[in-house]
Formats: sequence, C-alpha cells, structure tokens
Amino acid sequence: PRLADATAMIPTLPTNHPIPHDRPTWAKLPEQTSRAYGRPRPTPGLAGLAQRVGELVSGGDRRRKTIMATVLVMVLVVLGTTWWVTVGRYTDAPPLVAMTKSAAETAARQGGFGVFYAPGAYSETVPKDVVLSQDPAGGQQIARGAQLVVVLSLGPERYPVPPITGKELAAAKAELDNVKLKLKQGDKQYSDSVPEGAVISTDPPQDTSLKPGDTVTVVISKGRAPIIVPDLTHKNINDARAQLQALGLREVEQYKDSDQPGDTVIGQNPKADTGAQKGDEITLDVSKGPALVIVPRVIDVPCDQAQQQLRQLGLQPRIGVLPTGLVRSQNPAENTQVGPNTEVQLQCF
Repeated sequence: PRLADATAMIPTLPTNHPIPHDRPTWAKLPEQTSRAYGRPRPTPGLAGLAQRVGELVSGGDRRRKTIMATVLVMVLVVLGTTWWVTVGRYTDAPPLVAMTKSAAETAARQGGFGVFYAPGAYSETVPKDVVLSQDPAGGQQIARGAQLVVVLSLGPERYPVPPITGKELAAAKAELDNVKLKLKQGDKQYSDSVPEGAVISTDPPQDTSLKPGDTVTVVISKGRAPIIVPDLTHKNINDARAQLQALGLREVEQYKDSDQPGDTVIGQNPKADTGAQKGDEITLDVSKGPALVIVPRVIDVPCDQAQQQLRQLGLQPRIGVLPTGLVRSQNPAENTQVGPNTEVQLQCF
C-alpha cells in the first residue's frame, strides 16, 4: 500500500530524549557548521595554542591527529630554538680583572671558556702580568664556551737611556725620540777623545729607567781644548823644548846667524798667545851665536893704533901701564877666535 506520508517511516523520538547539539565537525549539520564558522574566535597565545593543538589531537580521525602532532612538534622546535638562540646559550662571564695570568686562565677554564690575549697595556698601578681588562666584562652575557679577550698589564711604562755617547747630536736625538725621551743640551766641553759635535756624556747615565717624556741632558764636545802657545823668545833652547813638551806640542828648530848668544831662541811660529792643538808643531828660530872674530897681531904697534884696529873688528881693547907706548903683549893671543865684544888686554910701554 502507498504510504500517505514519507515521514511516517521515521520513528518518533520520545519527548524526553535529548537532542545532541555538540557533534563532531565532520558530522555537523549545515546550519550548525555555518553558525560555528560565522562566530569569530579569540586568537590564542603560545600556551593556549599548545593546549588547543592538544585538544584537536585528542579528537578526530587518525590523519588529523598526525597533522596536529607534526604541527605541535614544529612549534616546540621553533620555541626551543628561539629560547636557545636568545637566552639559553648565554651565561655570565667570570670576573678576571686583577687576577694573575695563571689564576685568570684557571677561572676561565673552570667556566668552560677559552682565553685570547690582546696586546698588553702599560699601567702605573697594576703589576705586570695581572689582568688589566677583559671583554666582555665580568657579569656580562657571553656564549657558553666562547673566548674571553684579556688584556694583561705590562707594568709601568719605562724606557732605559740608550747608549748615545760618542754619537752626533742629531743621531742621539733620534734615538731618544724612539724611546719617548726628550733631549736637552748641557754646557759644551772640550775633549781629547770625543770629536767636536758628538755626545761626551748623559745625565742620567745610560740604562737608567725613565718615564715617557722625561728629559736626558747631554754634554756635547767642543773638540780638543786649544793650547795657548807660550812666548819662548830669549829663552835657551833647552828650556824652550821642555816647556813645549809639557804642553804636548812639538818643536821644530832652525838655527840662524844672530848677534844673540848661541842657543838662544830669537823667533817662533806661531806667535805667543796663539791657540794650538795637542801635537801641533812650533817652529823655533835659534841663534847660532855671533860670528867669531880672529884676534889680530898688534904687538909692537903703537898703543893708540892697536886700540883703533881692535875696535874696528868689534873687540874691546883694554890698555895697561903706558897708553902712549908700543904694545908689548896682548891677551888673547893673535889668531885666536873670539866672539864680538870680546875684551883684548894690551900692555903698552
């Protein structure tokens, strides 16, 4: 028989049977689905996201669970990586300043860090080989296992006075500039061993430790001291020789005819009061003495005539007994060689 109403085949639910409202998403009726999608949902945070993913995984089919589990793992990986990169791999740098080199290496090694030594720096207060600074500073963040950059103290900055004696002034100044020291010229002095213009001595002396900018006073040589040539004229040659030798000078002797006594210095070159250096030559003109005169024979010659003859020869006659008589004897005898002005005694009667 033909049913009058197609709905007659659907069993009637009891009035007290509850009508399901919360169906799985795949079983929702169209009107339920549209209403669900039509309502905006709040955006969950990271913690809410993880909870939501867990709820989704707990229900639904196997494929959906796999997808949700994969998403959850990826989220956790991203979060863990972010934490490690931004926070997890960092720790505090140990304080090494004021430690000795060995103590600093031990502290760094215990913290799992390496040590890299930057060029040292001078310090007036921190002893040598003690940590002067570090990077990063103690307490600042640093990656685990990284290297700590450490600067060790070189101690006070000091420089020894270099060996500059005997060097020219310009070269001495250059050497002092190289060690950050200043040059000051002191009074110049004569020197028999250091050439003119070179450094004789320094104050403070060589190898003295000085701070940068300290001053070194240098004494510059004026060369050998000049010797004042003495006046040697009218002196006996032996005395003149001794005086020149005492001054470090050498004599060169030239004998010449002169009316001065023999071996008398009658001239010199250079002249007296002239400057000379040790070892210089002084030329001396030395008298040979006056030319000798041969005493003539004046015996039996009238006394006044004999006197005139002797005076013409540069001799000095001396008359005895009777000046108007004849010369009966003479002294020195005839043909004797005598010097000018030699006295000749005559006996006249």
